[in-house]
Amino acid sequence: MGSTQPILIGLSGPSCSGKNKASSILEEYGFYCIDADAVSRDVFAEHENEIFNLFQAEAEKRGIDLKTEKGIDKKAFALLVFSDEDLLKKHEDFILPIIEEKIWEEIKKAFAERPERPILLNAPTLHKTSLIKKCRFILYIDAPFILRLIRAKKRDRLPFKNIRLRFSKQKKFFSQYFFLNADTIVVKNSWSTASLKRKLLQEIKKRGF
Repeated sequence: MGSTQPILIGLSGPSCSGKNKASSILEEYGFYCIDADAVSRDVFAEHENEIFNLFQAEAEKRGIDLKTEKGIDKKAFALLVFSDEDLLKKHEDFILPIIEEKIWEEIKKAFAERPERPILLNAPTLHKTSLIKKCRFILYIDAPFILRLIRAKKRDRLPFKNIRLRFSKQKKFFSQYFFLNADTIVVKNSWSTASLKRKLLQEIKKRGF
């Protein structure tokens, strides 16, 4: 008998901990992987004018120029919203419901194609959506702070103070899953992809996948 509900598994963790690498490992293993960051980028592009209008006044007040010839300056926007919890909440209140709706559309499509295939939700802010309640368990990828810092510097090319500010907003990340009573499995990721793969497959095999 086929499954009547999608088999959802969450993937989360702080910035630059290796979530995308973990996702690609599980995709090779047979999971259908949904990248919430990719969905988020699409939603941001679709609603760029609305987002600009929401934050233009605050940006001007702080001397931040959000507009470029190509649209919103993403680095300037990140600097603005990550500098103030109220502004971050304002952004999330606007964008997360739209992202969640898009993800549900993709879940339904993947489930219709192959109901027995587990679906991995690679979503850093999974705990802020109703999706978490539908997940059988959460794979929480963590990595040493210094390694995350090096990865972020290489990827984003931002000053260390900006990266540290972003990281500081994620200090209570894990505790939010704990207090939601989510079945959360911490997977430690160091330098080795082989080690991460071994740990991931060990954990999902324990769960019958």
